[in-house]
Amino acid sequence: MTPVSASLRPVRVTRRAVYGLFRGAGFPMKLYPRLKFRMCPILRIEAYVPDGCDILDLGCGNGLFTAILKLGSPDRKIIGIDLDARKITAARRFLGKLRGVDFRLGNVVSAPYPKTGACTIIDVLYLLPVETQNAILKKCAGALPSGGTLILKEMDLAPRWKYAWNAVQETISVKIVGFTLGSRFHFRGREDYAATLAGLGFDVEIIPLHRGYAYSHILYVARKK
Repeated sequence: MTPVSASLRPVRVTRRAVYGLFRGAGFPMKLYPRLKFRMCPILRIEAYVPDGCDILDLGCGNGLFTAILKLGSPDRKIIGIDLDARKITAARRFLGKLRGVDFRLGNVVSAPYPKTGACTIIDVLYLLPVETQNAILKKCAGALPSGGTLILKEMDLAPRWKYAWNAVQETISVKIVGFTLGSRFHFRGREDYAATLAGLGFDVEIIPLHRGYAYSHILYVARKK
């Protein structure tokens, strides 16, 4: 497990390009990426995802990160899966014009995973029990070839004040506003995730992404042996 601090390549997707995809959307859909960019370094995460391969974006929501992946490398073929029918409908409506992108309604816990070159899971697992998290990670390992990449973005337990603030914010967005489906949080520390991924046959790099943000963002870049 190797901690690193810089992205593999420069950020190559602009906020303006993302906003352009949602030009015809209503106010909530236009507002979402603007809020996300303020809260999360989601554009930087794209820099760790390999080019020229099929990608499975698990828990894709309204398709924001899926769209970022496509803007970063137009030759990518991406399948996005989410169990929220409203978000999948919105993704298909505003991003369905992107070639090589397929949004599917399904539960990432039970849905079959096609063979793919990379899997991405962005702020999804914390809403699921640890046993379910591990089952999803195991399914990803089974869908990836040797050398395939799993990109996992979660919240770390440190710095403690950022973790505490994140817990408050998630309580508001999930339990009060109902923005994301879920009822309990299951955050895990980096050692726990790293050990789990290593046990599934991955080499793991840990990238802290919280600098400049009020949240304890952390990224795991796991490559299957």
